[in-house]
Amino acid sequence: MLARNYLPGTRTPSSKPDHYSARVDDLTISQHLADRLRQRGVDRGFGIVGDYALRLFADLEEVGFPILVTADEQGAAFAADAYARLKGLGVVAVTYGVGGLKIANAVAGAWAEQVPLLVVSGAPGLRERAGDVLLHHKIRNFDSQLVVFEELTCAQAVIDNPAIAADEIDRVIAEVLSQQRPGYLEIPRDMVEVPIAPPRQEHLRAHLPPVDDDRLRAAVADAMDCLRDSHTPVVHAGAMVWRRGLGPALVEAAERLQVPVATSSLAKGLFPERHPLSLGVYMGAVSSPEVVERVEGASTVVSFGVLNTDLTMGAFTAHLDPHRHIDAQDTEVTIGLRTYKDVPLWAFLPALAHAASGQGEVVTSSLHPRPDFTPESGAPLCVARVIAAVDAHLDEGHGLLVDPGECLFASVDLSAPHWCLASAYYATMGYAVPGALGAGIAEPHLRPVVLVGDGAFAMTGLEAATAAFHGVTPIILVLDNHGYGTQRPMKDGAFNDIPALRAELLPSVFGTGRGWLATTEDELDAALAEAVASDELCIIRAVVPQGDRSPALLRLTDALGKRV
Repeated sequence: MLARNYLPGTRTPSSKPDHYSARVDDLTISQHLADRLRQRGVDRGFGIVGDYALRLFADLEEVGFPILVTADEQGAAFAADAYARLKGLGVVAVTYGVGGLKIANAVAGAWAEQVPLLVVSGAPGLRERAGDVLLHHKIRNFDSQLVVFEELTCAQAVIDNPAIAADEIDRVIAEVLSQQRPGYLEIPRDMVEVPIAPPRQEHLRAHLPPVDDDRLRAAVADAMDCLRDSHTPVVHAGAMVWRRGLGPALVEAAERLQVPVATSSLAKGLFPERHPLSLGVYMGAVSSPEVVERVEGASTVVSFGVLNTDLTMGAFTAHLDPHRHIDAQDTEVTIGLRTYKDVPLWAFLPALAHAASGQGEVVTSSLHPRPDFTPESGAPLCVARVIAAVDAHLDEGHGLLVDPGECLFASVDLSAPHWCLASAYYATMGYAVPGALGAGIAEPHLRPVVLVGDGAFAMTGLEAATAAFHGVTPIILVLDNHGYGTQRPMKDGAFNDIPALRAELLPSVFGTGRGWLATTEDELDAALAEAVASDELCIIRAVVPQGDRSPALLRLTDALGKRV
């Protein structure tokens, strides 16, 4: 329900509800919003200001909640999305119309991949809307932007009533956290400094999916019985384990059960890929034959929070037998043909870890150890060798961000020591570079390493300067395959060609950082070594032949070809 009780003409924006007069200290929208966000560990947002949001941005900054400027609104939303994946909540702030609608794509991606992203938009003042006047940035009517975001978010509120403003803010944030979906707040500019009533609740109340204790016990006992009878079980972990903060419980369960773990592409790095029990990513035919055989040949596959999408399942080339499947989703658990309602993932996974006993042989090797990379002097680069070189240089001080396309597929064959962030289902190009800003702010102890194609870099590459401006210095490797390389095997034409961009020269344009051009293995190896040793923004353009494909993409196209 939207806050529609206050209407121009019935109460002026500066009026206070009757019960508010007893308050000594005035509370404002910015103060309350900032306080609630800080309670959740969020101390800043990302965005671009405009005149409808000037007062809002200024007030947020005054109460200690700065909005970090980016080159473009979509970049701000991608940064906030990455921040949210690591911190549990992220904020993108924009102006009305031209700002709000520019982030629609990124917010749609957050909806698809269940990311708790809060949109905060300025808006025309309530007084100035009288007579349905034609104000700049307006579309059909003053609610047009709200209507768009009703489709993209789980909860919305226009903060136009001082009596319930705090409660409406609380409601939207609580729904974002409860559902792990984006939410939307629209704040008219003449409401920003209006005193508001205090919230009815002292603390923000987000609600996890409900649990039935009897069914939980039954589901855990059923699962343990299946695992005791299973000789080669495998865990398949997905994005909802991450969203619900269950990474430690996943590691505990795997180690107690001594069961190897594969993740979905949306959860790559959630289970450390250099852990002895890690199998890397299972993505249907995209994954290596060893991983496919181990997962699909398992006596039991235990899935935790996996979103079974076409892309995460390798264009549905995954083959998992439902009769040998324990499938724990956000609200229920299915074991074979038995479904336990009201047994949510957040309760089931820790309970299973607690019930597990460490029987069986300890796994002492991983399918994805950190490899050595010995460059061949003068040898031209190919995608497989680029990935091998990156894999050899990634260390415990790095986090990984990957853009969709060839980089996403190819990254299946490298091991992430920590998290790997990607638009791995919604597959929007341009995510990774601005995402590095959000990731670097969220976890400053890890340096972002970005794998991005030349097409995606052309869309959002200027956010590299934004990252450096805010003290984040990623290593950005631009895989230059001369256009939209992932689409060429499906249908080639001039529509896959793009202008060449000498990305390695951009640091000189930015006035900060270093750049390298690599066309051979030894040039790439040297560039990566220097970049890792540097504490500056680093951009490496690695040039590969136009028709070259990663082994992962070749495996997928071969499987799809056989199906056709």
